[in-house]
Order: sequence, then structure tokens, then C-alpha cells
Amino acid sequence: MEKKTERCALYIRVSTAEQMMHGKSLDAQRESLERYAREHGMAVAGIYADEGKTARKGLKNRKAIHALLDDVKARKIDVILFWRLDRWFRNMSDFYKVQDILDEYGVRWISISEPGINMETRDGRLQLNVVLSIGQNEVDTTSERIKFVNEASVRQGRLIFGEANMPMGYKAGLKDGVKCMVKDPETEAATEDFFRYFMAHQNKSATIRYMQEAYGLSFSRSMMKSMLSSEFYKGTYRGFPYCPAYLSPEEWAKIQKISANNIKHAPSGRIYLFSGILRCPSCGQILAGTGCSSITNRKTGEKRSYCYYRCNRAQVDKTCSFRSRISQNALESYLLKNLESEFGNWKLQKQDIAEHARKARTPRSPKALKAEMSRLNLLYQKGRVEWDYYNKEYARIENALRRLSSPPPDVGRDLSHLESLFQPDLASAYEALSPENRQSFWHITLKQIHLNDDGSLKHVSFL
Repeated sequence: MEKKTERCALYIRVSTAEQMMHGKSLDAQRESLERYAREHGMAVAGIYADEGKTARKGLKNRKAIHALLDDVKARKIDVILFWRLDRWFRNMSDFYKVQDILDEYGVRWISISEPGINMETRDGRLQLNVVLSIGQNEVDTTSERIKFVNEASVRQGRLIFGEANMPMGYKAGLKDGVKCMVKDPETEAATEDFFRYFMAHQNKSATIRYMQEAYGLSFSRSMMKSMLSSEFYKGTYRGFPYCPAYLSPEEWAKIQKISANNIKHAPSGRIYLFSGILRCPSCGQILAGTGCSSITNRKTGEKRSYCYYRCNRAQVDKTCSFRSRISQNALESYLLKNLESEFGNWKLQKQDIAEHARKARTPRSPKALKAEMSRLNLLYQKGRVEWDYYNKEYARIENALRRLSSPPPDVGRDLSHLESLFQPDLASAYEALSPENRQSFWHITLKQIHLNDDGSLKHVSFL
């Protein structure tokens, strides 16, 4: 059978120091990787370059890596090419975090200048771990030296981070010829107003709404949380005087006390049965659990707890249009009564998909199919067809050849573990479960609960 063209990602990394010494380092890596891909019949799916990033940068700061992993998860990549292992990672912890993702999606990598280093052979893995260990030691040594230099810079009030990481109300400036943090005239008034309003009203949600309405800012709960906890606003960093203060030490202490008292803790015993499997139909955010209690017996003081689910982006940040609250009691009651019918609908959908695939079988001969596959590969390698079309057509031809050579038995997914749930005594058995076990029941049965825009149940998918 004609081999399927592999889609390769070219990963390039060069530090700022390397750029200064070798101005065309990125271009040289790219040319070598493109040549390798061309010689091995691979199609370049994307080029991912972390320019000016050193091996000391944490995984979260290497944006190209995250873009690459997003495409891996979207199944757009089959193999990753890089020049040397130290271009990929010099940190063992980060390497294996990424490797776990690659293993999950069946993506391999090739270090084109180090063919002996790989994950497929015993000797290759040995060389890999030796190189990573040496690189980790170099990173740790450099990190300690940089930490010492940064601590000295902080004591002197020197700026040690970029404009992108500057908190609201500050910007980079010069003081006595030294680059440091200064107040930003454009956001100074809004920052002062934020703290003044919060201390006066002591309400986080009201403060968010005030900042959005008064200043037209896309002000979120996470921004507020960062401002209330950042010591920059009292003029210090790591305990040292560092920048102009917005708050006195007394005001800072007062705000910390107000903020701590303003945190709402869910009462013990309140169990959210569907947490993690309900998403907002508008923005896709996982719905958050919220609740309240009411007295059901005034003589005994007995209370009943009510649980709801809401989109915090809509209710708190006001950036989503879905304002409905989903009642846990109503949802639980509906699912218990209609679980079997919902399962039947879901099963019919699966059967329709399987029947459509069965009808797509082609009667053409193996010779004709192989010739079509060769033409398809040639068209893709010359760039005359897009990947989505190529992948779909290749899979169709490949499946047709497989069915002609060895027709697979028509065996569907085993759903007996789900069908066994639908017994006459399901309701009584469920009633006997503790709240924690009821939560476990739904999480091992349902994959996701899909909602309509008005908050009503659309359909459910099963695990």
C-alpha cells in the first residue's frame, strides 16, 4: 500500500544571546528542517519558532510550544522535527510533561542532527536521558546565578520584567538613569478609584461592575483578585521597597482583611452532583456550582440546601449572555426519569453514524484504489489539495482497501455496562446512595450534559 504522507511540524528555538552571535540561526535551522522534510517525503504542516527564548524559560513562557501542542491535540501533526534536543528541551520535567501529550496523540519527534537519540530504542532513550541530565544541570546552575542577580536588582529598585507583565497602574520608566516601575498616568486615576471603591463598599462583584461601567474596561474577577493580592500596590516587591505606592501599609492591611472576609465558602455537606460535566451553551465555560439554604421547619430549624449551576462569565464578569441558573434538583429528577430514553436517543445517533459508514463501502478493485491513492499523495505533496481534503480521501481509500482485503466483523461498542443500569429498581437504588456516591454515579455514567440557549436540556452523551 502507498505510504501516507506524514505531516511534520518544524520547531525552532534560539535565544537572544545566540541571535546576537549568529544572526541567521533561525533561518539556518529552518532550512535544514525543510530539507530533511523534503528528502523524507514529509509535508510541512507548520513552523513554530520560539525566538529569543532561552532553555531556562519555563514551559508556560514558550508560546510556540503551546501553539504546537494545540495542533497536536487537534490531530494536525504526525511528527515533530527539530535540529538538536537542546532546541526542544533542556529541562527533564518539562520534556516529560510534553512527551506525555505526544504519546497520548501518537506523535513522535526526530532530532535530525542526532539520529541516535530517540524514544524507540534502549540506547536512544539512554542517550536522551544523559543529554537531558547534562542540560538540566546547566539550566539549574544558570538559574541560581540569575536568581542572585535578580535579588540584587530588586534591592536596587531595577525593573526585572517586561511591559507585558506590568500590573495595572504602572509602567516602565527611568529614575536617576535606572529603568524602574513608575505610575502610569493613563491608568493611575482608575487604579486609585478601584481601591477607594472597594474599601468603601467592601463588595467584590459591585467593584467589578463599577470598573466596567465607569471606565469601560474589560475588568474581570481574575484582574480584581490580582490587584487585591499584589504587594506592588503598597510599594514593595519580595519585601523590599520597589515602586511608588498606591496604598499605605495600614490601607493594605485593611484591604487584605476585607478581601479575606469577602470570600464565600461552600457550606460543608453541599455536594454538586454535575460539576465538570455541564458547560455554558454560549461561551463553553464549565458551569460553576452555587447554592442557598432555606428553613423547611420553623419549629425544629431544619434547613434544605438548594444547588444551582451558573456561568460565572455571565453572572460575575458580565462577558457572556447566558444568565440562566440550572437547578440541580430539577436536573437530577429529570435525568432519573428519562435516563433510559436519553440513552436510547444517544444509542440511535451512534447507530446512524455506523450505518452511514457501512453504506459508504465502495465496490472498486484494489488496483484502482491503489492507483487513486498514489495520485492523491502526488497532489498533496505538490500542494494542489489541502490537508483536510487529502486526509479525508486517504482515509476513505484506505478503509475501502481494508474492507476488500479483510472485511471486519460488524461489532459495535459494548454498551452492556450502561444497559445494566436501566433496571426497575434504579430509582430506589439511587435513593439509597449517599450524596458523594450519587455524584460518582453521574460522573461514571455521563460524559457531558448539553444545554440549549434557554437553559433547558438538549441532550446528554454517555461515557
